[in-house]
This record gives sequence, C-alpha cells and structure tokens, in this order.
Amino acid sequence: RQERPLTYLALPSTLAHLTDDDGSPLCVECASSLWGEEPAGREWQDRFYSELTSRGWLRAEDVNDLWTFPAPDGLCRLLVVVDDLLFSEDSPLQRRVSRDLCAHLSALFGDVRYDSNPTSFKGFSISRDRASRSLSLTMPQKIVEAARQHLPELLDGQPLPPLPAGKKLADAADGLLLAPRSSHKLTPPQLRTQQLIGSLKFLELLHPRISLILHRLSCVMSSPPAEAYDVARAALALAHHEKDVGITYGGLALSSSPRFAAAIAANVDLSEPAPAHLEALADATWGDRNIYIYAVLLTFGGGAIMHQTKKLALIVDSSMEAEAIASCKAAEGVSYAREILRAIGVPLEGPTLIGTDNLANMRVGSLRSAPSRARHFMRR
Repeated sequence: RQERPLTYLALPSTLAHLTDDDGSPLCVECASSLWGEEPAGREWQDRFYSELTSRGWLRAEDVNDLWTFPAPDGLCRLLVVVDDLLFSEDSPLQRRVSRDLCAHLSALFGDVRYDSNPTSFKGFSISRDRASRSLSLTMPQKIVEAARQHLPELLDGQPLPPLPAGKKLADAADGLLLAPRSSHKLTPPQLRTQQLIGSLKFLELLHPRISLILHRLSCVMSSPPAEAYDVARAALALAHHEKDVGITYGGLALSSSPRFAAAIAANVDLSEPAPAHLEALADATWGDRNIYIYAVLLTFGGGAIMHQTKKLALIVDSSMEAEAIASCKAAEGVSYAREILRAIGVPLEGPTLIGTDNLANMRVGSLRSAPSRARHFMRR
C-alpha cells in the first residue's frame, strides 16, 4: 500500500488548552484524505492568501473566505471555497481586476479556468433571468444521480414502489428508532440507507421541504432500521418532483415590506417568494411524544439563505423555554448574516425581525413583560 505523508491540524481555540501527560500541546492527525486526493497542506493556502494580499485584496472582517478589492467604481468581491473562486463584479473595470488575478494565479499554480458567465459552482447549477434580474440555484444532476441508484423508477417512467406520502410519511419518519446492532458492522441494506441519507443531506440545501424528514433520518443514521430506506426514498421522490425548482433570488416583484408580522403568529409559505430584506423565523416543539426539536429559517433577496432542523440539546420545562432557544438560534444566524452583508459592502440599517408563534416568548424577548411561566427557568 502506498504510504501518504501525514497531515496535522491545530486544535480549535476552544480545545487549545488540552495537553498530553507531559504538558505538550495536542493536535489532530488526519489519517486519510478526502475523496482519495493527496492532502494539499496549509502551505498552499498560506501562499495563495499572501498572493491575494500582495495584489491589494483585503480579507473581510469576520468572514474568512471572503475577499474584497477596492476598485475605483466599487468593490470587487471574491468568495474562496477550497480551490474554487467566485467573483462578484458590477462593471467592466472590476471584471478586468478578476481576470488579472486569474492570469497571475495561472502563472504561479498552473491553468486557472475563468468563466465570466458560470453555469455551476460548488455542485449548484446556476441559471439567470436578466429580464427579471433573478438568479436560481438548482441541483438536478445530483438528484438524478441519487435517483438512478436508489429509485430508478423516477427516471424510467415506471410505477413507483409503494412509498409513504403526506401524513403517513411524517408519521413514518417520526416513528423511526435505531435498529439494535448484533455486531460492529452494518448490513449492506443499512449501508445503502446511509449512502442515500448522505445524498439527501446535500440536496437539503436547496429543498427545505425535506428538512424535517431528513432530521428524523439523521437521528437513526448510525444504525438505520429497515423502514428508514423507504422513508429516505420518499424524501428523494419529493426532491425529484422539484428538481428544477431550487431557490430563486432577486426579481423585480420582491416585496419590500416585512412578511412576518410581529405578533403571536408568524407563518411562511414555501411556495411564495420571500421578501427582499433579511428576516428570520424560528419554531420549536415541546411535549409532543418526547420529540424536542427546533427549526430556523432565514430569508434574504427573495429566497432562503439558511434553513435547519435540529434537536434541542436541553431538557426544557415549558414551550416558552423551547421557543426561546429556537429564537436564540435564529438570532445567531441573523448576526452572522448581517456580518456577511456588512463584509460585502451592503450593511443593514435597523433591526432584523425574528418571528415566533409563542406569545410568552415574544413578550420576554421584546422586554414587554415576564409571564408567570418564566418561573420554569429557575435552576438550582
């Protein structure tokens, strides 16, 4: 077997205090590289970033992979994802700046391909409607690849196998439990289920409808039961039905008024466009068959920029407390989204609305009052 050089990573700041028995600092040893590629090491990244700095690019504050170049007619922006570069240009002069950088990098590292109208990036397919000034992100090829392996009937036009749908699908997902393991190795059907769940995790980025189902599947991924495969295939069928839809940003008909009312109710219809400015919506469950989860949705520019469904890691004693945790998680996302917008040169003025459907949570969060149920927050 070919031996590869070992690669080491420094510990994150939260673990930097850890040492071995003699006091030596610890590090992380990377046993294998991703996707079979040779590890690049940090030297390449350090040199790449030093080249950006030497040519006048500035690293954005609090957004490590975002760079800006102060051109005479505005900011030229650069997003770095490993070895993929995405430029945001508003004028021919800024386009010349990005072309010059790519030519310089080609001379240093080899051929760097430049496409002024990219149709894909980081696994997403990109389409534009310049008349309405909108941009859509989809991933039909990824969905087709998953369907070809796990649900070929979607591609062949054949009748689908009996799969749960609607409320039956939701109940089946809620009822999933870890399968008992008789050995350390998973069975081939379990490995197949894990593979499909992994594919769905990538598809979830553009398909919020499967987020809750995928959360249920992720909870049993370490040892999936037999019925998890049909639940996963049903989620794949939902994504395939909307494979060419994805998420659209921009457009001339965006609403400039807040969608979420700052009242007891805050709902969103995923089939309708979101407002133009940054907004957030958070919700949580409590006392529902001991299933404690929260969901967060952030929208900007007419589409979702973040959506997630997570398990509540705390044991809470009231719905107000669960909703408060969800609102705090939404606030974390809003805070970082505002930092990104500030970094790209479009800082937001005024507060950002975080919607909730819990009256007590709204009153406490807005400092209006302290409901009697707040006594549940007391801890010894």
